Amino acid sequence: MTRTVPACPHCATVGEQPLVCDRCQWRWYANPKPAAAVLLERADDEGEPRLLLLRRAVEPGHGAWDLPAGYLDPGESFEMAARRETREESGIDVELLSLAGVYHSAPANAVTAVYRARAIDPEATVSLDFESSDHAWVGRSEVAAWLPRIAFSAMAAAVADWAAGRRGEPRPDGS
Repeated sequence: MTRTVPACPHCATVGEQPLVCDRCQWRWYANPKPAAAVLLERADDEGEPRLLLLRRAVEPGHGAWDLPAGYLDPGESFEMAARRETREESGIDVELLSLAGVYHSAPANAVTAVYRARAIDPEATVSLDFESSDHAWVGRSEVAAWLPRIAFSAMAAAVADWAAGRRGEPRPDGS
């Protein structure tokens, strides 16, 4: 059975929120969705830090590059999601080193906690899941050329901050 509703969660205006279920009284607010991402680092043969990027095989952003990232599952912490998403998308178990920053994406209505991490097994190889078609290890000196190829502006900002050596400080432009 299909039933018409006055507004869906995507279209609800501030004045129509919260949306309240007639059956159970559950309330929905248009708050940003929490997400987590990982700046997975490893050094190349010369010792230059490199960062794992994944080419998206799904929408949104099909064909562009991204960090291992995703939305939190119910009851999951940012740290748990960061480790899970990295393991699912790259096949690599990681140790989180520090919170690199928190980034907002207006188009996705998301707030993403981005962590610096390293592989628990330094010899681990990338094993992609269905969400990615390719991977690249990008050095700090190469980041500027990669930024236009990154699917989402918030993740591009996180990668730019990593390349600039910013560690959790507010971005100069306040975004």
